[in-house]
Amino acid sequence: MAGVIEIDKQHKELVNMFNRLNEAVKNNESRENIYRIIDEVITFTRIHFATEEQLMVQSGYPEIEAHREKHKDLIKEALHLKDKLDYVGEQMFTDWFNHWPFARVLAHIQYADQQVEDHITQSGGVAYSGA
Repeated sequence: MAGVIEIDKQHKELVNMFNRLNEAVKNNESRENIYRIIDEVITFTRIHFATEEQLMVQSGYPEIEAHREKHKDLIKEALHLKDKLDYVGEQMFTDWFNHWPFARVLAHIQYADQQVEDHITQSGGVAYSGA
């Protein structure tokens, strides 16, 4: 299924990006570098969500509105990453960061996105036309 393959590829890229961000945080890289990586993650996440939502529409996914709300919440949280770093400082941010992104994003991929992929597969798949 072309759509499922595209979603899977993007999920892997997102995990890789979060791993890079995690390494930057753990290695106490400059705020500018961490900010740059956060911006890259947010940009790619928006692309991914647009792709996923297009596939949900094409496949007639019945829970699309609830899923879109989850996407909005995740983007809103991601947009606050830089503010959080500025507000709490590097050490507290590092401690907090180790719990937020992986727990929230990976849970979304493993559960909510898996339901979308299952629906796409069961509905016979959809052709991905690009975001």
